[in-house]
Amino acid sequence: MKNKFRIDDKELLSKDHFPVKAIFNMVDNTRFIKVVQGISNGIGFGENYGACVFWNDLDDYDKESTIKYEGAEFGLNDGEEIIIGYQDLYHYLKIICNKYCKEFPKDKQQVDIILNDYKSRYLL
Repeated sequence: MKNKFRIDDKELLSKDHFPVKAIFNMVDNTRFIKVVQGISNGIGFGENYGACVFWNDLDDYDKESTIKYEGAEFGLNDGEEIIIGYQDLYHYLKIICNKYCKEFPKDKQQVDIILNDYKSRYLL
C-alpha cells in the first residue's frame, strides 16, 4: 500500500525543492528502509516518475558531461530537477524517517541507526 505524503509543502526549505518532495513521496513503504539505507551509503534510487542521484551513481560518460556536485540531484521525468547538499538532504531524511517511524514504530531503531550513519558519513 502506498504511504501518505511524507513531505508537505510547508516542510520544504525552498519551493525549488519540489522534486525532493515529489520523489520521496513516491517511495512505497515496502521499499522505504532499503531506499533510506542506500541514501545513507551515497546510493541513489529511482521511482516511476523521477530519481535521486549521487555523483558516484553516474557512469563515466555522464561524469564527463556533468559538473561535479556535492549532495544529491533529484530529478523528475518532466525535466524539473534540483541539486541539494548533504545538510538539506539530512533535513528531509529526518522528516520522512520520523513520519515512517510513526507508522512503523518497530523499525525505529533500524531507522535511527541509518540516520546516524548518514550523519557520520557526511560530517553533519
